[in-house]
Amino acid sequence: MRVIVIAGIPYGVVVAGVGSRLAMLLLRVTSPDRVIGVQSDDDFTIGRFTIAGTYNLLLIGALVGIIGAAAYRLVAPRLIGPTWFRRLTVGLASGAVVGSMLVHADGIDFTQLKPTWLAIGLFVTLPALFGTFIGSAVDTVSAGDSWTAAGRRQWLLPLVAIALFPPTILPIVIVAAIVGLTTAIGEVEGVRDLRRNAIVTLIIRAAWLLIATAGLNALINDIAELT
Repeated sequence: MRVIVIAGIPYGVVVAGVGSRLAMLLLRVTSPDRVIGVQSDDDFTIGRFTIAGTYNLLLIGALVGIIGAAAYRLVAPRLIGPTWFRRLTVGLASGAVVGSMLVHADGIDFTQLKPTWLAIGLFVTLPALFGTFIGSAVDTVSAGDSWTAAGRRQWLLPLVAIALFPPTILPIVIVAAIVGLTTAIGEVEGVRDLRRNAIVTLIIRAAWLLIATAGLNALINDIAELT
Protein backbone atom coordinates (compact mmCIF):
# COMPACT_ATOMS: atom_id res chain seq x y z
CA MET A 1 0.00 0.00 0.00
CA ARG A 2 2.96 2.31 0.62
CA VAL A 3 4.04 1.76 -2.98
CA ILE A 4 0.53 2.27 -4.34
CA VAL A 5 0.06 5.55 -2.46
CA ILE A 6 3.51 7.04 -3.07
CA ALA A 7 3.64 6.03 -6.73
CA GLY A 8 -0.05 6.43 -7.56
CA ILE A 9 -1.04 9.78 -6.08
CA PRO A 10 1.81 12.00 -7.41
CA TYR A 11 1.87 10.25 -10.77
CA GLY A 12 -1.91 10.48 -11.16
CA VAL A 13 -1.93 14.14 -10.13
CA VAL A 14 0.72 15.03 -12.73
CA VAL A 15 -0.40 12.89 -15.68
CA ALA A 16 -4.17 12.66 -15.24
CA GLY A 17 -4.76 15.87 -13.26
CA VAL A 18 -2.33 18.41 -14.70
CA GLY A 19 -2.46 16.67 -18.08
CA SER A 20 -6.24 17.02 -18.24
CA ARG A 21 -6.05 20.69 -17.22
CA LEU A 22 -3.54 21.42 -19.99
CA ALA A 23 -5.62 19.49 -22.51
CA MET A 24 -8.70 21.52 -21.58
CA LEU A 25 -6.74 24.75 -21.86
CA LEU A 26 -5.51 23.82 -25.33
CA LEU A 27 -9.03 22.90 -26.46
CA ARG A 28 -10.36 26.18 -25.09
CA VAL A 29 -7.86 28.04 -27.28
CA THR A 30 -8.66 26.03 -30.40
CA SER A 31 -12.46 25.96 -29.93
CA PRO A 32 -14.93 28.70 -30.96
CA ASP A 33 -15.85 31.37 -28.38
CA ARG A 34 -19.39 30.05 -28.06
CA VAL A 35 -18.18 27.24 -25.79
CA ILE A 36 -17.05 29.68 -23.08
CA GLY A 37 -19.25 29.32 -20.01
CA VAL A 38 -20.78 26.05 -21.19
CA GLN A 39 -20.84 23.20 -18.66
CA SER A 40 -18.79 20.23 -19.82
CA ASP A 41 -20.00 16.65 -19.47
CA ASP A 42 -17.97 16.41 -16.24
CA ASP A 43 -19.65 19.57 -14.86
CA PHE A 44 -16.64 21.85 -15.37
CA THR A 45 -17.29 25.32 -16.79
CA ILE A 46 -15.39 25.66 -20.06
CA GLY A 47 -13.11 28.69 -20.16
CA ARG A 48 -13.23 29.34 -16.41
CA PHE A 49 -10.18 28.71 -14.23
CA THR A 50 -10.86 28.35 -10.50
CA ILE A 51 -8.77 27.01 -7.65
CA ALA A 52 -11.61 24.73 -6.53
CA GLY A 53 -12.11 23.36 -10.02
CA THR A 54 -8.40 22.78 -10.48
CA TYR A 55 -8.12 21.03 -7.11
CA ASN A 56 -11.06 18.78 -8.00
CA LEU A 57 -9.32 17.86 -11.22
CA LEU A 58 -6.08 17.08 -9.37
CA LEU A 59 -8.09 15.02 -6.87
CA ILE A 60 -9.55 13.00 -9.71
CA GLY A 61 -5.99 12.47 -10.93
CA ALA A 62 -4.95 11.25 -7.47
CA LEU A 63 -7.83 8.76 -7.41
CA VAL A 64 -6.96 7.56 -10.90
CA GLY A 65 -3.35 7.16 -9.79
CA ILE A 66 -4.30 4.96 -6.83
CA ILE A 67 -6.53 2.75 -8.97
CA GLY A 68 -3.95 2.59 -11.76
CA ALA A 69 -1.06 1.70 -9.45
CA ALA A 70 -3.11 -1.00 -7.74
CA ALA A 71 -4.27 -2.41 -11.08
CA TYR A 72 -0.70 -2.52 -12.36
CA ARG A 73 0.45 -4.40 -9.25
CA LEU A 74 -2.25 -7.00 -9.91
CA VAL A 75 -1.57 -7.50 -13.62
CA ALA A 76 2.24 -7.16 -13.57
CA PRO A 77 2.93 -10.85 -12.82
CA ARG A 78 0.91 -11.86 -15.89
CA LEU A 79 2.52 -9.47 -18.38
CA ILE A 80 4.72 -10.99 -21.06
CA GLY A 81 7.86 -9.98 -22.93
CA PRO A 82 10.69 -7.57 -22.08
CA THR A 83 10.11 -4.46 -19.99
CA TRP A 84 9.60 -2.12 -22.95
CA PHE A 85 6.98 -4.47 -24.42
CA ARG A 86 5.14 -4.68 -21.10
CA ARG A 87 5.05 -0.91 -20.81
CA LEU A 88 3.84 -0.58 -24.42
CA THR A 89 1.05 -3.15 -24.15
CA VAL A 90 -0.24 -1.69 -20.87
CA GLY A 91 -0.20 1.77 -22.44
CA LEU A 92 -2.06 0.67 -25.57
CA ALA A 93 -4.64 -1.23 -23.52
CA SER A 94 -5.16 1.78 -21.23
CA GLY A 95 -5.58 4.09 -24.20
CA ALA A 96 -8.17 1.76 -25.76
CA VAL A 97 -10.18 0.90 -22.63
CA VAL A 98 -10.09 4.24 -20.79
CA GLY A 99 -10.24 6.16 -24.06
CA SER A 100 -13.48 4.35 -24.93
CA MET A 101 -14.90 5.50 -21.57
CA LEU A 102 -13.89 9.14 -22.09
CA VAL A 103 -14.73 9.56 -25.78
CA HIS A 104 -18.45 9.57 -26.56
CA ALA A 105 -20.59 10.77 -29.42
CA ASP A 106 -23.19 12.55 -27.28
CA GLY A 107 -22.85 15.46 -24.88
CA ILE A 108 -20.69 18.57 -25.12
CA ASP A 109 -17.06 17.58 -24.87
CA PHE A 110 -16.57 15.96 -28.25
CA THR A 111 -19.27 17.73 -30.25
CA GLN A 112 -18.62 21.37 -29.30
CA LEU A 113 -14.87 21.40 -28.60
CA LYS A 114 -12.87 21.80 -31.80
CA PRO A 115 -11.12 20.41 -33.67
CA THR A 116 -12.76 17.07 -32.98
CA TRP A 117 -9.66 15.08 -33.87
CA LEU A 118 -7.63 17.01 -31.31
CA ALA A 119 -10.18 16.45 -28.53
CA ILE A 120 -10.26 12.73 -29.30
CA GLY A 121 -6.49 12.50 -29.61
CA LEU A 122 -5.82 14.23 -26.31
CA PHE A 123 -8.19 12.09 -24.26
CA VAL A 124 -6.93 8.87 -25.78
CA THR A 125 -3.28 9.89 -25.44
CA LEU A 126 -3.57 10.84 -21.75
CA PRO A 127 -4.68 7.37 -20.54
CA ALA A 128 -2.21 5.76 -22.93
CA LEU A 129 0.64 7.80 -21.42
CA PHE A 130 -0.61 7.01 -17.94
CA GLY A 131 -0.64 3.28 -18.66
CA THR A 132 2.74 3.36 -20.35
CA PHE A 133 4.63 4.90 -17.43
CA ILE A 134 2.66 3.81 -14.36
CA GLY A 135 4.77 0.66 -14.32
CA SER A 136 7.97 2.69 -14.13
CA ALA A 137 6.59 4.72 -11.22
CA VAL A 138 5.48 1.63 -9.30
CA ASP A 139 8.69 -0.30 -9.96
CA THR A 140 10.85 2.66 -8.96
CA VAL A 141 9.07 3.15 -5.64
CA SER A 142 8.97 -0.58 -4.88
CA ALA A 143 12.71 -1.04 -5.48
CA GLY A 144 14.62 -1.98 -2.34
CA ASP A 145 17.01 0.97 -2.70
CA SER A 146 14.28 3.53 -3.42
CA TRP A 147 14.81 6.83 -1.62
CA THR A 148 11.11 6.77 -0.75
CA ALA A 149 11.67 3.78 1.54
CA ALA A 150 14.55 5.25 3.55
CA GLY A 151 14.00 6.16 7.19
CA ARG A 152 11.01 8.27 8.07
CA ARG A 153 10.19 8.89 4.42
CA GLN A 154 8.60 5.45 4.09
CA TRP A 155 5.67 6.53 6.30
CA LEU A 156 5.94 10.32 6.03
CA LEU A 157 5.51 10.51 2.25
CA PRO A 158 2.25 8.50 2.20
CA LEU A 159 0.86 10.66 5.02
CA VAL A 160 1.72 13.87 3.14
CA ALA A 161 0.15 12.55 -0.07
CA ILE A 162 -3.06 11.58 1.73
CA ALA A 163 -3.12 14.87 3.69
CA LEU A 164 -3.04 16.81 0.42
CA PHE A 165 -5.97 14.80 -0.92
CA PRO A 166 -8.06 13.60 2.08
CA PRO A 167 -10.92 12.18 -0.07
CA THR A 168 -8.50 9.48 -1.22
CA ILE A 169 -8.70 7.81 2.21
CA LEU A 170 -11.83 5.78 1.37
CA PRO A 171 -10.49 4.48 -1.98
CA ILE A 172 -7.20 3.62 -0.25
CA VAL A 173 -9.06 1.61 2.41
CA ILE A 174 -11.02 -0.22 -0.30
CA VAL A 175 -7.86 -0.94 -2.31
CA ALA A 176 -6.09 -2.12 0.86
CA ALA A 177 -8.96 -4.53 1.57
CA ILE A 178 -8.84 -5.89 -1.99
CA VAL A 179 -5.06 -6.25 -1.93
CA GLY A 180 -5.18 -7.95 1.47
CA LEU A 181 -7.93 -10.33 0.36
CA THR A 182 -6.23 -11.29 -2.91
CA THR A 183 -2.91 -11.77 -1.08
CA ALA A 184 -4.52 -14.01 1.53
CA ILE A 185 -6.33 -16.06 -1.10
CA GLY A 186 -3.15 -16.34 -3.14
CA GLU A 187 -1.34 -17.89 -0.18
CA VAL A 188 -3.78 -20.79 0.00
CA GLU A 189 -1.90 -23.81 -1.31
CA GLY A 190 -4.48 -24.94 -3.84
CA VAL A 191 -4.99 -21.41 -5.18
CA ARG A 192 -1.24 -20.85 -5.37
CA ASP A 193 -0.82 -23.98 -7.48
CA LEU A 194 -3.76 -22.95 -9.66
CA ARG A 195 -2.22 -19.53 -10.30
CA ARG A 196 0.93 -21.21 -11.55
CA ASN A 197 -1.00 -23.38 -13.98
CA ALA A 198 -0.14 -22.54 -17.59
CA ILE A 199 -3.71 -22.97 -18.81
CA VAL A 200 -5.10 -20.66 -16.11
CA THR A 201 -2.46 -18.07 -16.97
CA LEU A 202 -3.40 -18.31 -20.65
CA ILE A 203 -7.10 -17.85 -19.82
CA ILE A 204 -6.39 -14.76 -17.69
CA ARG A 205 -4.26 -13.21 -20.44
CA ALA A 206 -6.94 -14.00 -23.02
CA ALA A 207 -9.53 -12.26 -20.82
CA TRP A 208 -7.37 -9.13 -20.58
CA LEU A 209 -6.88 -9.17 -24.34
CA LEU A 210 -10.64 -9.47 -24.82
CA ILE A 211 -11.25 -6.45 -22.56
CA ALA A 212 -8.69 -4.38 -24.48
CA THR A 213 -10.18 -5.47 -27.80
CA ALA A 214 -13.71 -4.60 -26.67
CA GLY A 215 -12.50 -1.18 -25.55
CA LEU A 216 -10.76 -0.57 -28.88
CA ASN A 217 -13.90 -1.59 -30.78
CA ALA A 218 -16.06 0.78 -28.70
CA LEU A 219 -13.55 3.60 -29.21
CA ILE A 220 -13.49 3.07 -32.97
CA ASN A 221 -17.29 3.15 -33.11
CA ASP A 222 -17.46 6.41 -31.13
CA ILE A 223 -14.80 8.01 -33.31
CA ALA A 224 -16.73 6.93 -36.42
CA GLU A 225 -19.88 8.62 -35.07
CA LEU A 226 -18.04 11.82 -34.23
CA THR A 227 -16.21 12.12 -37.54
